[in-house]
Amino acid sequence: MYSGARIPKGAEWRRPPRMDEITRRLTAFLADRTNYERSRPDRPRFSLDTMRALLQRLGTARPAPRVVQITGSKGKGTTAGYLELLGRSAGLRVGVYGSPHVRSVRERVRVDGADVTAAVLESAVHRVTALVDREPLEPAATFFEILTAAAVLIFAEARVDLAVMEVGLGGRLDATTAVVADASIMTGVELEHTAILGDTVEEIAAEKAFVLRPGGIGFLALREPALGVARAFAERVGCRTEVLGADFGCEPPDPATGDCEVWRGVRRARLRVGGMLAHERQALALAFACLDALAPDREPRGALARPRLPGRFEVRRTADGEPLFLDGAHTPDSCAIVARELLAHTGGRPAATLLAIARGKRWQDALSRLRPAVDSLLVTRLSDTLSVDPDELCREAARLGIPARAVADVGAGYAALCALPGPRLVTGSFYLVGEIEALLPAGPEP
Repeated sequence: MYSGARIPKGAEWRRPPRMDEITRRLTAFLADRTNYERSRPDRPRFSLDTMRALLQRLGTARPAPRVVQITGSKGKGTTAGYLELLGRSAGLRVGVYGSPHVRSVRERVRVDGADVTAAVLESAVHRVTALVDREPLEPAATFFEILTAAAVLIFAEARVDLAVMEVGLGGRLDATTAVVADASIMTGVELEHTAILGDTVEEIAAEKAFVLRPGGIGFLALREPALGVARAFAERVGCRTEVLGADFGCEPPDPATGDCEVWRGVRRARLRVGGMLAHERQALALAFACLDALAPDREPRGALARPRLPGRFEVRRTADGEPLFLDGAHTPDSCAIVARELLAHTGGRPAATLLAIARGKRWQDALSRLRPAVDSLLVTRLSDTLSVDPDELCREAARLGIPARAVADVGAGYAALCALPGPRLVTGSFYLVGEIEALLPAGPEP
């Protein structure tokens, strides 16, 4: 058993990420808990009862004076990163809870822009499980519920000013929905996880709309019909809503200065975010509007740089110096964005691509959206997650006119990718990106 140390406010608790002995021990401990992210059952047992009981035993369901919950089919992590960036530049201490992790489980809990140390996370996890062990819960706490409760505990003890909680799946029965929230963000709705969330955009939007809280405020980056579903739900529960493009937004960057004008109602601000990608203007707009609502007396300041976003269009280098693009895109819209960004970065050159996709995705549509940016395709399976059959993916690629072949595993796939002329792309799953990251030298390209 561990006596969790409080997180000091200084920078001395930050350390470079590494898979040290504590992280290995923690990862092994959590692996024994039910993990719906990787097992992908057709009918998982979801309920908020266990999470609510955990929070009750912790003695708090509020990790910070200001709490934001984020849901959406894509862009959750990017939006959380931009909210963290703006909040910190405005002088707030920010905690972010996100998923999935790419390199290490510690990525899921950040305070002041840095992953928590392995010791801090392990202490919080064991304190949560001690509460469970004293009086077992039914159903038993899952991997995600334990980590969510640990994040709440860490944020409360770190005394963060703003806690950002990213939904794992859906909204109605996601563990983060048991946490008190003052504001909510919906980044978009696509057909995804249909066996769990519903067969139509309307049904999925209805599941995700539960992040809109009575008496709170919701920021919506939705198109119809999802927008109508979310607005109707918000009206029923008494949640105010604001819509991207109508109530807040972000203008294209000024060609001369690179500044973007963000706005909410009559409020305006000019921000320059070095390295920001074109599609991330939505995340910047959502973050600015949400921060303006929760902390109207605070204003983002200083020179800003694109937040650290593991597995979200990271650019690395292979041993021969060719660019290696890493992105966990797995929905049709996110794959279309990856295709556009890659071609913009390579001057229109398509990439040799390593692909693996977890089961339950609209992979045919996703592959067709990637098609313009793919020169040739290597297809493999994920190591610990149920995957789409590589042979089936290869057949669909052939139908689309993409040269493709299956490879035995991720390691063989990366070796084969490096033997092809660049540029090179790894995509289809955050888990695939994580496995590739383990084969690369530590740290992103500057």
